[in-house]
Parts: sequence; C-alpha cells; structure tokens
Amino acid sequence: MTGLFHGLIGIVRRVCQVGTITAFSILAIVTLMQVAGRIPWIDSPAYTEEVARFALIYLVAFSCGLAALRGELVNVDLFIGLLPPRGRKFADALSLVLTIGFAAAIVPGSWGYMLNGFGERARAIDFSMVWVYAAVLIIPLSLIFFCTVRLFGYRIPKSELAEEADGATALTRNSEDGRC
Repeated sequence: MTGLFHGLIGIVRRVCQVGTITAFSILAIVTLMQVAGRIPWIDSPAYTEEVARFALIYLVAFSCGLAALRGELVNVDLFIGLLPPRGRKFADALSLVLTIGFAAAIVPGSWGYMLNGFGERARAIDFSMVWVYAAVLIIPLSLIFFCTVRLFGYRIPKSELAEEADGATALTRNSEDGRC
C-alpha cells in the first residue's frame, strides 16, 4: 500500500513538474516574441500577450503544490526560528492544516468559476476559456494534495533533493564560468 501511495505522489509530482516546465517555457517563448516585436521590421502576433498571461497562471497552478511539498511557501522564519523543535513541528503542522482548510474552502468557488468558462472564448486566439479557468481549480486541489501528503510525513527523498541540488550547483557553476 505504501508503494502505491508513493507511486501516486510520484506521478502527481511529475505531472506538476512537467506542467511547470511547459508553462515556463511557453512564457519565455512568447515573451521573447513580444520583445522581438519591438524591433521595427519584426511583427509580434497579437495573441502573445494573452498566451503569456495564461502561461503565468498555469505556472503558478502547477508549481504552488510542489512548493508546498518542499516547504518553500512563504514562511515566517523569524517567528519559526525562535521556537524549539517541537514548536516548529507544531507550527508547520498548523500552517499545513490551515492551508488545507483555506484551499478546501475555495474549491467550490473555483469549480463554479471554471464552469463559467464554458462557451466563453479567448479574444486573441480561438481557445475555450474553461481551460484557462481550470488553473484556478488546479491551485487549491494541488495545495490540498501536497499539504496533506506533507502533513502525513511524506518528504522528498534526500537522493532526489541531492540530484536537484547537484543540478542547480552545476548550473550556477557553469553560469559563473560564462557557460550555460
């Protein structure tokens, strides 16, 4: 059963990671198109502004749950740092429970907001707005899922954190050398 639970967490994490990378890549591409459009002889498509907004919304939607899982959401470190270890655990658990509660409270409104998108089209591109409004539902659902997982003690395996840290260190080292 534990293996199945860890597998589910892994799948949801991977979906959110791919979604985050995809949204960020789209945001970067359309932003470059907008910047290039400032050059007099290059035309920027009209849809780039709208696509950039949609990508930013999805970037938040897919990454907020991952940030919650890693414990990287906004925290009051000045307060938490002064607490003894048991107090820190209690404050962390309390913040997770409150986050789950607030996220659960907005799920019905998010669902209704998403349903309002049926029949509505984006202005610059022929795109159903329900897909954009779905991000508003993804945010609380991913927060509920990842905060619950964290509340029950799941942590990202240290080997995966080490791999991510090694990748970030290599990227930082290469950028300092002038290589990308």
